[in-house]
Amino acid sequence: MAEISLINTSGMETQTASTAVDRMQQLFSMQRKGFERHWYDNNFFDDGHHFRYVSRTTGKILDINDRGSRSDPKRAIPKASRQIRGVANLLSQADYAPVVYPERPQVGSQGYKEAYKLAVEHAKRIGSWVEVEWKNQELIEKIAQMIILTSKNSVSYLQVWPDEFTQEIKTKVRDAFDVYLQGQGTDIYDSPVIIICSPMLINQLKSDEHFPEEQRAKLNPDNKYASSEIKEAYMRSRYGFNSSANDATATLLFKEGYIKEYLDDKNIPVIQKQDNADVILEGKNKGDTVIRQIMSAGGVWLKDVYTDLPEYPLVDLRLEPGTIYQTSLIERFIPANKSLDTLMSRLEKYANSMITGTWMKRKGETFEVNNVSGGQVIEYDTSPPIQGQMANVPPFYFEAIGLLNSFIEEQGVNTSALGQIPKGVKAGIAIESLKESEYANLKIASNQVKKTIKRVTERMIDIVGKYFITPQEVQILENGDPVDFKIIGDRGKEVMTDAGMNTDDLVTIKRDAKLDIEVESGAAFTYQGKKELVSAFLDKMVLLAREGMIAPEAVKLLVQKVIEIYKIGSISEFTEAMDQAPNDMTEVDLQKIKIAVAEVIKDLGMVGPKASQEHIDETKIGVVEATKDMGLLKPQESGSQEITESRIEETGKDGEKTKTEVKRVQKT
Repeated sequence: MAEISLINTSGMETQTASTAVDRMQQLFSMQRKGFERHWYDNNFFDDGHHFRYVSRTTGKILDINDRGSRSDPKRAIPKASRQIRGVANLLSQADYAPVVYPERPQVGSQGYKEAYKLAVEHAKRIGSWVEVEWKNQELIEKIAQMIILTSKNSVSYLQVWPDEFTQEIKTKVRDAFDVYLQGQGTDIYDSPVIIICSPMLINQLKSDEHFPEEQRAKLNPDNKYASSEIKEAYMRSRYGFNSSANDATATLLFKEGYIKEYLDDKNIPVIQKQDNADVILEGKNKGDTVIRQIMSAGGVWLKDVYTDLPEYPLVDLRLEPGTIYQTSLIERFIPANKSLDTLMSRLEKYANSMITGTWMKRKGETFEVNNVSGGQVIEYDTSPPIQGQMANVPPFYFEAIGLLNSFIEEQGVNTSALGQIPKGVKAGIAIESLKESEYANLKIASNQVKKTIKRVTERMIDIVGKYFITPQEVQILENGDPVDFKIIGDRGKEVMTDAGMNTDDLVTIKRDAKLDIEVESGAAFTYQGKKELVSAFLDKMVLLAREGMIAPEAVKLLVQKVIEIYKIGSISEFTEAMDQAPNDMTEVDLQKIKIAVAEVIKDLGMVGPKASQEHIDETKIGVVEATKDMGLLKPQESGSQEITESRIEETGKDGEKTKTEVKRVQKT
C-alpha cells in the first residue's frame, strides 16, 4: 500500500490521471480479495444457500445441497437472516429528529431578544426542511437497506450529490463491492482516493452532454454486473449472464474516481481555468486539500474536473467503530447456524427412515407390500418379514439444538427479532422494558446510525448552500395546518442581494449550519407504550396547570400529541376548537362565575340552615336504624305522651306577633 501513497496526480494530464485511477483500483481490489470471499459467502448464506461456497482450488461455485436427496437432506434454518433483520428493524424503529442550532446575534445589538427569537424560528424552519427532505429521499428506508448490507459486508455507503441544473439532491445506496478505498483505515475520508464503479446504461452515457462527443463515440458495452469478479460471479449465479444485444438495455461499467490533491504550483493554474475557480479556491492556500473528479468507462476517460466538495460525496455505515473492513455481523451467526442446519438435517433424515418404517427379512428371500383400502397386504415366499422397532431420538439431541439456539440468540436481538416474549408479559410497560434492554445492547450500533444520518444531513445542507440559487418552496404541517415557506442557499442569497432583490421572507440555509440528530421515541418502542407514556404525562401536566405552574398552552400541545398518537380525529379541527375557547378571563370574570354558581346552589337548597337541619335529621335517622339493626335499642311499653309545641304566628293587620301553644298526643 506504500505505492498508493506515492501516486501524485497533481499536474498529470487527463489520460495519465485516468490510468493512475485504474491502477489504484487494482491495488485496492487485491487488498480486499480475502474480504470479498467472505462477502460472497455471507450474501449466499443470507439468501438461504447455507451450503454454497467458492472452491479455493478451482474457483468454481459448489453447493453441497445439490447432492442432497430425500434420504440425505440438507436443510437451511434461516435464523441468522432473521436476526440481522431484527437488528435492522430495531435500529430503524427510532424516530430520528434533526436539531439545528440557531445563530446567536451579536452581543449588544439592538433588540437582542427579538433577534434571537427570529433565529430560533429560522432554525426550526431549517429542521422542518430537513425532515421533508428525508421523506423525499426516503432516507429511513435507505438507512435500513444500509444496515442489512453492513450486517453482511461490514460496511455500506450512501452517495450524496447535487443536480446543478434541477437544483435537487440525489442519493443512492452503494454496497461494499462498488466502492474501492483503503480498507485498513478507520475513516473513509482518510483514504487518498475513493473510486465508485457500477454498471450504467450505455445510451445514458452516450447522451450525456457533460462528456466530450469524441470520447462518447469510443464507448462500447461490456454488459457486466460489477467490476469485482466475485460479485460478478454472485450476480451471474442469481440472474444469469447479462448478454444483451439490445442497445436499450446494454450496460457499461462507469467509473467515478475522487482524488485528494494538495494545492501547489501545478494544479492551481489548472483550477483557475475553470468557471468556478473562485468557489474552489475560496479561503484556501497552498497545501490545502482539493478534490479532483475523474470519470471514465471502458478505459475511456469522460470527464476531469476539480470540484468544490468539502469531502468525498460518500457516507459510510458500520455497526462498530474500527477499521472499515472488519468482521460482519452475520459471520458471528454462521458457525452456530451451520451446526443447527446439520442437526436439523439429520433429524429430518431420521424421520424419513424411521417413521416410514423398516422391514427385516432373510437373505435371498423376497416379499411384496401392496396397499389396499383396508390397509397393507404383504406377500412373502418363505419367512414372514418382521417390522423393525422404531428407535427414539436421544434426549441430548434436542438439548444440543436448544444450546445452539441460545448461542444464536445471544448474538442478536431475541425478543424483537424472534418475538420470544415471556409468557404472561402483556402489559405495555413490561414489553417496553424488554425492548429497551435490547436497544441498550445496540447502543454502539445506534450511535453509528446517528452519526451516519448526521453526516448525510450535513452533505444535504452543504449542497443547498452551494447549488440552490433560486428559492424552493417547502410545505409542512404545524398543529395540523399547512404552512408554506421558501428556502435558499447562502450563495443564492448573495446573488439575489447583489441584484437588489428582497430576501427577508426566505429561509437561508448556510453551509456551516450546526446540527445534531436526536432520537425522539427512545422512551417508547411500541404503540401501546407510547399511549401509556403520553397518558401518564398528560395527567401530570394537567395537575401542574391547575396549580398555575405551567401555561395552558403547554397542555394544549400535549393534548394534540395525544390525538395524534391515539388517532381519534383531526388535529386541525381540534386545534381550531381549542383556539375558540376563551383564554383571556380576568379575575372579575372568575368572581362573577363563582357568585352565579353559589346562587344556583342556594336556590337548590344545597346550602343554608334548612339544608343543615335536613342533614342533621338524616344523620339521626341513620344512627337510629343502625342501633336498631344491632339490637342495642330495647322496645318500650306502649302508651301516650303529651307534647306541647309553641310557635309564633303573625296575626292582626299591623303584623303583631303572638305566641300560640298547641298540644298534641303522641303514642310511644
